[in-house]
Formats: sequence, C-alpha cells, structure tokens
Amino acid sequence: MKKVLVYLIVFVLGVAGGAAGIIFLDPSLLSHQPAPVVEALPYNPSQAVSVTETGIESNLSGNVHYVNFDVEFQVMPQALTGAGGTASSSGGSGNGGTGSPELDARIRNALIALARSTTYQQLTSSGGMTVFKAEVSTVLQSIFGPGTIGNIYFPSFLTQ
Repeated sequence: MKKVLVYLIVFVLGVAGGAAGIIFLDPSLLSHQPAPVVEALPYNPSQAVSVTETGIESNLSGNVHYVNFDVEFQVMPQALTGAGGTASSSGGSGNGGTGSPELDARIRNALIALARSTTYQQLTSSGGMTVFKAEVSTVLQSIFGPGTIGNIYFPSFLTQ
C-alpha cells in the first residue's frame, strides 16, 4: 500500500510540475490564438535577404503524381528575425535556410501541405506555375507577415 501511495504522490507532483511549466514558461500554449505577427517594414528589395529551402517533396493531390522542388524567396530581415530566423544576407544569393531548424520545418510543412492540395492538372495547365507561385507567396506571407515577401524562384522543379 505504501508503494502505491508513493507512486501516486510522485505522479501527482509530476503532473503539477508539468502544468506549472506550461503555464509559467509558455502560456501561449494554452491560448488558441496564433502568435502575433511581428510588424515589419514593407518589402524593400535593397534590404531583403534571400532564403532557399531545398528538397521539398510530396505527392500531389490524388496521390498519383509527385513533385520535388527547391524554392528561393526574398524576405525582409525584420520579418525573418520576427519569425525566429537569422537575418543574414549572403550577397543576394540563397543562404540555405532561415537559420532556424524550427522555422525551416514550418515553411517546409506549409509548402508540402500546399503541394498535397494541388493537382497535377492544376500545376501543368497553362498558367499553373504562376498560380502555384502566388499560392506559395500566400503561404510565406502567412508565416512572415503580409507584404514582407518579394520575388519567389524555383531553381529546381520536377513533377512526375
């Protein structure tokens, strides 16, 4: 009986410690509101930094076709640091990511979700890549804030 009581006390203390950690260390986990978007200056090409995300691959909608692409985009440094990245310019070329594994994963997951909701016919139709690029811009602006994303390029794009 003593053992059960000791285990019960340890369990209750563990649950209480975990709840206290969530409440006091990161209370935003308890709210259902998204993190506030950091106010950034409007897009200015002379100040923007380039970010490249490589090797994004997914099935397209319908699971018959496949897409693999790299995306390079320009973003305002304030928006990049506000989202958790590192705003370091590499002379106008892609810097191989945002400097934050968490932010890179968030971008990649959002782009994979976009690819999974796109059909092969939508992508290969006349103007399909233009529409896809606009949707990528919308996804990136949902992460970095409206008006903070500039040019978007696909250095590599393969559908199968």
